[in-house]
Amino acid sequence: MMNNKDFELISSRQNKKIKEFSKLADPKYRREYGLFLAEGVKLAGEAVDCGAAKYLLILGDAAEESAEKSVLDKSGAGVIKYILTAPVFEKVSTERAPQGIIAVCSAPATDVSDAAELDGRRLIALDGIRDPGNLGTILRTAYAFGYDAALLSDCADVYGHKTVRASMGAVFRLRAAECSDLAAFLCDLKSRGRRVIGAALNESSETFDGTGLDTTDVPVIGNEGHGISQSVLDVCSSFVKIPMNPRSESLNAAVAASVIMWEYSKLNGINNER
Repeated sequence: MMNNKDFELISSRQNKKIKEFSKLADPKYRREYGLFLAEGVKLAGEAVDCGAAKYLLILGDAAEESAEKSVLDKSGAGVIKYILTAPVFEKVSTERAPQGIIAVCSAPATDVSDAAELDGRRLIALDGIRDPGNLGTILRTAYAFGYDAALLSDCADVYGHKTVRASMGAVFRLRAAECSDLAAFLCDLKSRGRRVIGAALNESSETFDGTGLDTTDVPVIGNEGHGISQSVLDVCSSFVKIPMNPRSESLNAAVAASVIMWEYSKLNGINNER
């Protein structure tokens, strides 16, 4: 049985903290407060494990449910815990059928301007990935295949609830590095000895078959509808295309990214100890 002294009960939807948390559905307030939501047992548990959770919000008696209780038990004294009545919990949650726990998490700064910060890191660049489900899936796959960071330019909000959910916890473990000028940043990476490999269909595209790859390469995945922006295309070292049935539609951006990262992961295996 959890000690009630560990929690503060909130029963008013007008509570100051609840008003603040409910605003986190809006990217404006996520940036202003430096916070975002991770909903459900899996994501809340990941947030606690990574030290990102500042608050845990529990629906009514869910504190006694085994799954939610397991998250609470490992959260430690540094995480502030609130028990919410159902109407209050529903005001904060962005889910149609929410589980009984929400972590309110610190959002680390994502801006990056110095290519030297990423020396020795395995990178993928995402240019205009606007669908949050695609973005989250790519981040999830990147972490699974041994990548350290994703360079983001004009992408969906990495801390939006759809991205966080699709990432299945990767947002806590993989660095999301937002570039104000992706083309210039990639130029800096090239000057440091990296190749920039664009996934694009053009006259010089080579069939992507896993040969001639290097772990220092930076593959680039473009926008779902328009592909890689021209400024980024202009700095790519070379271009690749994934072999596929010519009668089929082009691959979904997240699927294409997964195929490319899987081939790169074969170079030196995947670090399963991270």
